[in-house]
Amino acid sequence: MAIISLFGLGGVGKTRVAVEYARSHVEEYTALLFAVAETPEALRRNLAALAGTLVPQIDATDDEVRRAAVLDWLNANPGWFLILDNVDSKLALAEVEKLLGALSGGHVVVTSRLANFSANFQPLELDVLAVEDAAAFLLARTEGRMRAALDDAAKAREVAEELGGLAIMLEQAGAFIAKRRLTFAQYLEQWRSKRDEVLAWFDATVTGYPRAVAVTWQTSAAQLSEGARRLLERLAWLAPEKVPESLLDVPTPGAEAESLRDAYDDLAAYSLVTRDAEGPFFLVHRLVQDVTRLSLSGESRQRGLIEALDWVNAAFTGSADDVRNWPTLNPLAPHARTVTAHADAAAIVEPTARLMNQLGLLLNAKALHAEAEPLLRRTLAIHEKNFGADHPDVATCLNNLAQLLKATNRLIEAEALMRRAVAIDEKTLPPDHPNVVTHLSNLAALLFTTNRFDEAEPLMCRALDIDEKNFGPDHPNIGLRLNNLAQLLVATNRLVEAEPLMWRSLTIDEKSFGPDHPNVATRLNNLVGLLRATNRLKEAEPLMRQALAIDEKCFGPNHPEVGTDLHNIAQVLWSMRRPVEAEPLMRRSLTIFVNFTRRTGHRHPHLDATFSNYAGLLAAMGKSRHEIDAACEEMRRPIS
Repeated sequence: MAIISLFGLGGVGKTRVAVEYARSHVEEYTALLFAVAETPEALRRNLAALAGTLVPQIDATDDEVRRAAVLDWLNANPGWFLILDNVDSKLALAEVEKLLGALSGGHVVVTSRLANFSANFQPLELDVLAVEDAAAFLLARTEGRMRAALDDAAKAREVAEELGGLAIMLEQAGAFIAKRRLTFAQYLEQWRSKRDEVLAWFDATVTGYPRAVAVTWQTSAAQLSEGARRLLERLAWLAPEKVPESLLDVPTPGAEAESLRDAYDDLAAYSLVTRDAEGPFFLVHRLVQDVTRLSLSGESRQRGLIEALDWVNAAFTGSADDVRNWPTLNPLAPHARTVTAHADAAAIVEPTARLMNQLGLLLNAKALHAEAEPLLRRTLAIHEKNFGADHPDVATCLNNLAQLLKATNRLIEAEALMRRAVAIDEKTLPPDHPNVVTHLSNLAALLFTTNRFDEAEPLMCRALDIDEKNFGPDHPNIGLRLNNLAQLLVATNRLVEAEPLMWRSLTIDEKSFGPDHPNVATRLNNLVGLLRATNRLKEAEPLMRQALAIDEKCFGPNHPEVGTDLHNIAQVLWSMRRPVEAEPLMRRSLTIFVNFTRRTGHRHPHLDATFSNYAGLLAAMGKSRHEIDAACEEMRRPIS
């Protein structure tokens, strides 16, 4: 006898799939039968009720007698198809197992939220609908029942994405739209502004479902262990995206004794989390999160949010701007963004500000400046409000925001913040404090960028001297200070002084970070500038290609650092009279800087110089002025 367990999240459409299968294969079976089996008592009662159809001649009123007659009929008449619906508890599943042991000759489909079955079952997990299929369902469900609009197809897809392809919610949305004669755009507006009300809306006549979406998962939640329930209440505050299983190995501060792995297994057993087939991740459906948050109030709501915030913050460790930490931080980033937004709205100061700042630094290092800036500005505002305008933590926030402003070529605003940070440090910290040195060094780097070499040099020398005294000659900070000073020496034509500093800086970084770290790529880049200045182009080319390979691997192909590498290689090749090889690299570099400018709304610091160099390169290749102008205009046109 074939026994299939069709399992998945509540509301995913298991019953509908089983029924539609039965209808489409009606000619293949001697009888199509359906019994709700959510409890042992319900299963026995509903099996007995089938007697009226299968054995109408029986005169008994006792359910046990009628149930026995139904079992006899099933065993005597092979070829039937039986759906046992809503087997959502372990007691109900045990009763089903007992029943199936007494049956033969048919096909059985058990629909269940449970995920663990004995070897007697062939398990089949049902997932949510793909966006395209969900959108098609919404369009069909509401056809002739809603106010049509020109953007119906696009908005239906948007609704499908918002609802996560969950069948019960798609049906509820279709019914809601039809009853109120809304457009999809109007539904989205109500969903986003009054989500709790929309979730709680229920009309069984219109939806065809026996309960509201807001109570769909109560049966499952009621069977959870205390640890699983607490875990679900924390997961409800995270993003509706994949959660790394490694987070389960991070104890929740204040609840270190809990076994999160056991709690997770309990959630998975009731299909409240879905294991990812492609890697060590899991997913909580966004509507389960919404309903779980909706069910919380008062102290339990605040506790769940604080525990989720502390949990993600504890996992978000290591320097966010160091690529070596990105494999850990990247999958946590969407959850850090979501939980800090919830916590900030609830006026929870810490560790909200700390986590928000770390996320901002991560996004800034990835050149996602538009996403990073509001986080860094909000962190600054929180610290100013809670610590006052002259606190050292405020200086750190000012410095972090200033680095983003410098990267997006807003140098005047960046300098003002840097000088304010230095002034706070000098007022509140010892003169050799690491923060003082960092902020002085960053100010010096900005002064160098704006060609104020006489102002920059003493600050660089002071920062180097303090760090050497504090950390010794081989600390990573020393590599950075040496690099900055060497660049200034090159810019002021003191090449003989600069070269040993550059090699020393490179050696320190290779030892500190490994040969494939972006810091090493930066040192190689700067060294290539010196080699070009001293006409050692053959030495420069392999170093430049090494830097490009490092940055592409760490940042991807479209990061501004990759654009800088490409530009520098092209410059070297051009100097070596290989303009045909240089042109596609220079063009790709320019494309990266142009896209950066479009994306951020701020001109990349190297954009204009790269346009000028590209025009010169095309001229060296024999292009006419008309061809050069046309090529540059084609790339420049969308930039204001």
